[in-house]
Amino acid sequence: MMEQTVAIVGGGISGLATAYFLEKQARENGTPIKTVLIEREPHLGGKISTRRTGDFIFEGGPESFVTRKPEAWDLCHELGLGDRLVGTTSSGKNYVLHNGRPAVVPVNPVAFVKSPLLSGRAKLRLLREPWVAPRTETSDESLGSFLRRRIGDEAVDNLAAPAIGSIYLADVDKMSVQVSFERFAEMERESGSLVRGMLALMRQKRAERKASGLPREKKPAFATLRGGMIELVETVAEHLEGEIITGKAVDALAYDPGRPQPYRLSLDDGRTIAAGHVVLATPTFVAADLLEDYDPETAARLREVIYNPVTIVNVAYNRSEVGEPFDGFGVVVPDHEDSQLLAVEGVAVKFPHRAPADQFVLRAFVGGRLHKDLVDLPEAELIPLVRQELKRIFAITAEPTRVDITRWQPANPQPAVGHLTMIAGIEQRLQERLPRLYLTGAGLRGQGVPDCIRQAKELVQRMTAEQGQEDRVPT
Repeated sequence: MMEQTVAIVGGGISGLATAYFLEKQARENGTPIKTVLIEREPHLGGKISTRRTGDFIFEGGPESFVTRKPEAWDLCHELGLGDRLVGTTSSGKNYVLHNGRPAVVPVNPVAFVKSPLLSGRAKLRLLREPWVAPRTETSDESLGSFLRRRIGDEAVDNLAAPAIGSIYLADVDKMSVQVSFERFAEMERESGSLVRGMLALMRQKRAERKASGLPREKKPAFATLRGGMIELVETVAEHLEGEIITGKAVDALAYDPGRPQPYRLSLDDGRTIAAGHVVLATPTFVAADLLEDYDPETAARLREVIYNPVTIVNVAYNRSEVGEPFDGFGVVVPDHEDSQLLAVEGVAVKFPHRAPADQFVLRAFVGGRLHKDLVDLPEAELIPLVRQELKRIFAITAEPTRVDITRWQPANPQPAVGHLTMIAGIEQRLQERLPRLYLTGAGLRGQGVPDCIRQAKELVQRMTAEQGQEDRVPT
């Protein structure tokens, strides 16, 4: 069996995980393959961007991952990083900016009744959720439409929308519920209610643990790595046996079905790579550029995926100069609040190991869909803007000891209603026109780190199954 080269374009976690699972599967099956991973930036990681400065660890991208989706947690353990995992502290609270000041998100009935975040009418509407009739249609809808039906407009505008917007940089009234929140839709379909669905899920998990006889696994809701999220990137890369090319972009993609390895990837340094399979683990607009010459219609549809920009500003202060340090994991900012920030994360509370004990660190998010013009502000204007906002919200007047800035233009994809149907159509079309060329990444079926790892694993399973079918076809 001739060795096949699999070229993977994109060195973020999607591309790295694809290479890792491909090589693992090849070893298990005894399949001769060579992976070649190509990243145009001089470093791997994509949106995972950790900077270690002295005793500080600044994250310019995702700073942790949710453990409810097991893929990142499981991969860390598989890679021998289990003892490097760090969970969030148990002391942090979540806040919403309300009339310019942080108001805590209620987590018990008494706090819920007293909370200023919702009017009395909105609280009653939220409590009615178990008795709201479920939607009977199975087609996609916006997350905003789904939530407004279930919990009411005020709860969405004051609680859900700012929380989701700070993570996904998206408009809840335009983003697909199927992509990142399909579990909510399943709860409504199966239990008729989010509350009843959550209770049913808890009962199911208890029953499964009891049947297995295994103790309950203790893990935090969110986890990171002691040296920053870049540890995951570095460790996956260390496990790869194939070639890794950084600092080189793929300029063009050519396809000739008459060749044993039908794809040719031209790099910007003049090098050409022949491959039997190609995986585009890039933002959809980058994949569109590479596919333009062979399939303009697919390229146009890939460009329909909207990406919103963001700039992330880590600000450190001497703890002694901050009067009453913020005690929360974060503050999210509703659209109607008079603030130019999307959210502020309490790094010093959430992950205290990321800074010296005498330092207090906040991470501010600037830009998004409503303030795109602020993303490219020069530092001389951006830093004073962020400091002024932090002063207004937290009354911090001290001079920063460190400031770390990361700009993403563009940043996160916003999957619109019908997104999954569109992606399925694109993949079917590519299978017919460019066989053995695949797409993966945050712009397809979920953008969190666990989502990207899951998609990479599922893609490798699909590629392996298709290769098995081809091997069984008589010649």
